[in-house]
Amino acid sequence: MNEFAAQSAIEWFRMEIGPGWLAATIAVVMVLHGRRMLAWLLSIKAISPTPALSRFLSRLVGTRHYSEAAFLAADGAPEPVQRARQEAINHLATTMRERCPKSEAWGMGVREGLSDLRFADANRVPFPFAKVMREKFNLCSVAVASEGPYIVDMDGNRNLDIGGSYGVNVAGYDRYKNWIDRGWAKVRDLGPVLGPLHPIAAENIAMLKEISGLEEVSFHQSGTEAVMAAVRLARFNTAREKIVCFSGAYHGWWDGVQPGLGSERVIDDCLTLKEMNPASLEAIRRMARDIAGVLVNPVQSFHPNSPPPNDAVMMTSGIRKTRDDVTQSYSAWLRELRQVCDECNVPLIFDEVFTGFRLAPGGAQERFGVRADMVLYGKTLAAGLPIGVVCAKRGLMRRFDPEHPMRIAYVVGTFSAYPQAMGAMNEFLHWVRTPEAAAEYAAANQRCAAWAKLTNEEFSVLDLPVRIGHLGTIWTVLFSQPGRYNWLLQYYLRIEGINMSWVGTGRCLTSLDYTDEDYDALRVKLREATIKMKNDKWWLSTQEQPERDRDIRRGLTREFAGSLLRFPRPVGNFYSEIMRRKHDDHVASHSHPVNQLLHLISSTSFVVAYVLIFSDFAAAMWLGLAALFLRQIGHALIEPTCHDKEQLLLGFDTRSKSLILGAYLLIPAIHMAASNSLAPEALLAMAPQVALQWFGFTALVIAGRVAALVRKHGLYNALVWFVKLITDPFTDIKAYYPSLLLRKVA
Repeated sequence: MNEFAAQSAIEWFRMEIGPGWLAATIAVVMVLHGRRMLAWLLSIKAISPTPALSRFLSRLVGTRHYSEAAFLAADGAPEPVQRARQEAINHLATTMRERCPKSEAWGMGVREGLSDLRFADANRVPFPFAKVMREKFNLCSVAVASEGPYIVDMDGNRNLDIGGSYGVNVAGYDRYKNWIDRGWAKVRDLGPVLGPLHPIAAENIAMLKEISGLEEVSFHQSGTEAVMAAVRLARFNTAREKIVCFSGAYHGWWDGVQPGLGSERVIDDCLTLKEMNPASLEAIRRMARDIAGVLVNPVQSFHPNSPPPNDAVMMTSGIRKTRDDVTQSYSAWLRELRQVCDECNVPLIFDEVFTGFRLAPGGAQERFGVRADMVLYGKTLAAGLPIGVVCAKRGLMRRFDPEHPMRIAYVVGTFSAYPQAMGAMNEFLHWVRTPEAAAEYAAANQRCAAWAKLTNEEFSVLDLPVRIGHLGTIWTVLFSQPGRYNWLLQYYLRIEGINMSWVGTGRCLTSLDYTDEDYDALRVKLREATIKMKNDKWWLSTQEQPERDRDIRRGLTREFAGSLLRFPRPVGNFYSEIMRRKHDDHVASHSHPVNQLLHLISSTSFVVAYVLIFSDFAAAMWLGLAALFLRQIGHALIEPTCHDKEQLLLGFDTRSKSLILGAYLLIPAIHMAASNSLAPEALLAMAPQVALQWFGFTALVIAGRVAALVRKHGLYNALVWFVKLITDPFTDIKAYYPSLLLRKVA
């Protein structure tokens, strides 16, 4: 039968594609979706695979916890090294407890109730190691004071801060405290009044327009909300859907712009491209008519073991750049991006919530010499008080459509311009525009560059596997030697008296009030922590472990494969997702008893057709089509064809399903018209050919839908839909027969 079906399908394609319905169907699809599909296909090499891959693997890779023995031998180290490491990790935990007893007690008291206890919860520890670390360490950051670049914890320890309060601390904590006090004095008479604006807001707007070079300003409650507002306004005012961002970028906790981080929710209106890749520029050109804005984080945040703003070796217009050319290369990349956006009339959006006023008094625009159409700022601007700001061209800030008065972009925030933030912002803006501030920025950048250079030279002489990469006062720790324990350096640094953010050594910041003495202290602490970690055998030389690199690769490959090959959990998750979709389907649009009866008859017919297809192909297809029509009649007359969840996932609606059913009817209609006969023998003669064409059309529709789902929602969701589709008849019988039987008995 299979050989016959294959030969028949080939013959059918050869005979029918010219004059028949298939050409018309493809033509309609290409007219409706061809341009977008072609643009997407031509841009595949520019699209970052990270989001889809991370979502796919997140469903397959299961949790695994090392035992303490496996923890110590994760890189294949010999037994003497494992014993040395065991002593070292126990000593490290004891030292931390002794150094911070009050902090540990406080952490134990709130650990169960505080979900954001980031450091204590081993957030930046690879998950196989996390269980052992949680058992040995119970430490969190509890601070009571700041003194210059130092933070004082509740045990009285003065820790040199390199966390920068998530980017807030540019000018220095003491300065911010003074600005908050002076700003509050300016608005104290109004107090915490929301709604009416304090007059100082107008002065702030004027200074923001001058700094950003843009025409209008809006205030929001946080940097994340500024991103949300900018994306909404860009879509509203361009009447387009897609937002382009770049892999590795972080734009706040809003999952609408987190595809690059593997957001759990599938983002189908955000296109994640590869950064600093010429193919991405071409992709923007091809898809410009669908792009509402290009959202750029001028200093990417999530590129492991790479210096800001991006990889040490980069491509710009096909020209390879070295680490010494990082700033120059990135400026060239942003200029090219600006040029492409101008050519395509696509807004360029700079997310400077993190970089704004960090790289220069005018932010990344000043540092890289590129002007954006929208610029977003965060709490640095208000001396650390919660605030978000959008500066943009006037055409991108409209909340109302002048041609359609009922079309409104609703953007609002309760604390969007509250007096306390306006007062502190006023103090900051007056300072940042002064020549003295510009001189401080230049001096701070020079001090950080000199410190990084001296540190790298010293570490090279000492043969330590750590280097510093930096851009201005943003820097990161780079590891020059492969290892399974590089993340452990953050714990050694903490013992040396260094305060970090939850991202550990991935992104570090120093403030303008860092003196040469502070940088010297930082270098010493970093050096001592690295030496201790090396002496404790967390890094092994090739002399100590001749097959080190091979052992690490083999171990990682074995663990990854072992996690993927634990079939019961992935298959169980897959089955659960299919059944969840079926349940949602039944509850939303299969509750009426008449519709259930029609579905029961239809499903029974489908099951018979599944069996019959191996002995009588034509009869199976005709029976299957009758079952399909019966199934859809139940929806068309009794219950909705598609419920909201199905329509959101599949894009199906009543109209699209009606068109598909109409195409099925069109095929025999064409045959009857061609034969000019309604005689029974003529109808019987055309039945096998019609059945084969129905089969081909069904395969085309299903394959097209699977391909569309893969592109829009990923392979996993496409497979879930496909398996659900072909198994629905079996589960419908199981679901509706008992239900109808119980109704009959009642």
